[in-house]
Amino acid sequence: MQLPPSLLLLATGLATLASAQNDTRVTGKLGDARQVRNNPVIGEVWQAKFNGPVVFGTVTAVANTVGVNYTIDVTGLDAARGPYKYHVHARPVPESGNCTETGGHLDSYLRGDTPPCDSTAPQTCEIGDLSGKFGLEKGPVINKFFNDPYSALNIINLGYIGDRGIVFHEGSSARIACATLKKVA
Repeated sequence: MQLPPSLLLLATGLATLASAQNDTRVTGKLGDARQVRNNPVIGEVWQAKFNGPVVFGTVTAVANTVGVNYTIDVTGLDAARGPYKYHVHARPVPESGNCTETGGHLDSYLRGDTPPCDSTAPQTCEIGDLSGKFGLEKGPVINKFFNDPYSALNIINLGYIGDRGIVFHEGSSARIACATLKKVA
């Protein structure tokens, strides 16, 4: 027996509605993040330099054909105070070096940080929640490479990360180190 087109359409609509109601993931008020495919200069390099007193090293961001390639190469993290979170924050680090003045995480799609990011659905996470998408780190050293398809180095994108603070948080969520991501090449 073949269903009439109107019943088939109704059945499809009901199945879609039921599926959507069972989806418990949290997304932003502006929807899910979109992959970035229009970075203006592929290979453009931005870097945040950490010069102590706690964390030493760099976070490097390189424009890719899809999103941004990150390399985190830092030392000085006390393993007893981890696991460590790392984020792109909304504002640059001020001259005073006060990490709290970098604001909250870069959250272009207005998701918020509660509940925590689901790494199996990174498009639903805050753009700046890198550790939520790519994992916490124990310390004392982080040497990690990953591609975030939702970060951008094109200023017109919602996921633009240039001239923003990169912040490391210890296990208690205290901000222990921050540096501004600046263009180097």
